[in-house]
Amino acid sequence: MSHGGNGLPKAACWLSPQSAQRWRSDWGIRLRLRWCTACSLATAGARELRTPDTPRTTLLSRRTGKKLPGELAALLKPQDVRGRKVRLMFQDEARFGRMVRIRRCWAPKPARPMVGNGYEREFLYVYGAVSPLQGQFDWMITHIMNTTHMSEFLAQVSSAHRRDFIVMVVDGASSHKAHDLVVPENMRLLRLPPYSPELNPQEHVWDELREKEFPNRVFNDLESVRRQLEHGLPRFAANRAGIRSLTAWPWIVSINLNAH
Repeated sequence: MSHGGNGLPKAACWLSPQSAQRWRSDWGIRLRLRWCTACSLATAGARELRTPDTPRTTLLSRRTGKKLPGELAALLKPQDVRGRKVRLMFQDEARFGRMVRIRRCWAPKPARPMVGNGYEREFLYVYGAVSPLQGQFDWMITHIMNTTHMSEFLAQVSSAHRRDFIVMVVDGASSHKAHDLVVPENMRLLRLPPYSPELNPQEHVWDELREKEFPNRVFNDLESVRRQLEHGLPRFAANRAGIRSLTAWPWIVSINLNAH
């Protein structure tokens, strides 16, 4: 990966005025409207983006007018935590299906590799939650995404880490804020700013799974997709050091998770 003069990875992404305004209002970061030097600061693990005309500000300095540490303090009340270890998790959903993801591949020279293609729009959905600091990954496979399955997944995660007090970072999907969503006693939800998937390390988990488990694959039916997921997800979850390297970004590691 190449880097620009300020040490951040180069990437080709265009910031619209609306995107720049969201970064400025939600996270306290001012960005110039140009081809930027970082496709996503958080994804790259960077703490901040500074330009000559902007004051020094950290990525976590402001969030919808409040500091993130203040929001965590509101969640991590001693009477709720009750001495339990605090576990920070990031949650997201993704779909995997029969449509082929074409990837580059090796072939002996001068042969040209042939890859089959498929256009069947049939999908399974995976609920996932990564614990960057522990290098752990929880998942659940379903045929549909809705509030009921979200509640089931939260219950599954709560049971798997029953001795921990979980701060689950989620996006603004409707099933994440529905009135009938059931949040376990040992869990609190913390919502990401709108339109900020680049702040969620779980997105990197999906990219890794698609690259390693689904490149250039044609599936005859959804059951084959399920079998591939049932083999690939545990294989990924077993590599705790790799998960931590992939998702434990510096600003995540620096978060204070002590009860206040």
